[in-house]
Amino acid sequence: MTRLYSTAAEGHKAGSRRPASDARLRRELEAFLAGADAAAMVRRDPVERVRQYAREDDQEVAGLLVAGLAYGRASVVRERTKALLDALGPHPARALAGPAGPRRLRGFVYRFQRGTDLPRYAGAIGRVRAEWGSLRAAFFDGFEPEGPGPWLDAMARFVDRVRAHLQPPLSYGLRYLLPTPRSGAAKRLSLYLRWMVRPDDGVDLGTWGGPADRLLIPLDTHVARIGRYVGLTDRQTAGLPAALDITARLARLHPPDPLRYDMALCHLGISGACPTRRVPKICRSCPIRGICRL
Repeated sequence: MTRLYSTAAEGHKAGSRRPASDARLRRELEAFLAGADAAAMVRRDPVERVRQYAREDDQEVAGLLVAGLAYGRASVVRERTKALLDALGPHPARALAGPAGPRRLRGFVYRFQRGTDLPRYAGAIGRVRAEWGSLRAAFFDGFEPEGPGPWLDAMARFVDRVRAHLQPPLSYGLRYLLPTPRSGAAKRLSLYLRWMVRPDDGVDLGTWGGPADRLLIPLDTHVARIGRYVGLTDRQTAGLPAALDITARLARLHPPDPLRYDMALCHLGISGACPTRRVPKICRSCPIRGICRL
């Protein structure tokens, strides 16, 4: 197994059940981030598929397609998103500019998506870009950068704009590709926005730019679980309230960029370095054991 982290908390005793102070959380998470191997994480993450493109139009199109399928086992996600992007050719934005490109995805199947879902979805993405000029323009139109709180309204409005280019009825697979904060944590849309908005740091791309302090944590099962361990939330359900809790606590630690620690925390779970139950042999070498409440 590739070692994604160095041990940054040597000598600490196991954390108490009370959450650590902001100062200690910040100190421990900064040390944790400094020891994380970003290149190794990218190689195991769907974002690698998006980073292969140099053009911004290709990045925003590939990012939305890849993020939509970013659920399930990471290795399978990477395999299936590679197949999807290979079918579209070297310039996915250009491929979706007309009807021929989406037809290349006929028969593409992944878990909840059946053979007609991805062609319809890709076609809608192409039509949104034709209407607005870019996915960035479709997202940011009506957005108030100086407003309070995360981008929940803008996220919901963006999904509505994509859905407007899909003829009903929408299959379950299509509805699953279009998460909205009206009905949950919208993890995959939040992941897409993290890729597009956060500055290029070797992980995220910064394709769109924008205020990173307004992003919502992409709350997958790993971040939800580890967030409970280190006191970012006490909620047992990985829904929108938990995502808001974790984002707000991280914003106290690093206000300009609360999602700074997201990739490293997520891959701590994906890699198996943080198991779903206490395993002393593994936990002894955990880089954040000094703030873990287990």
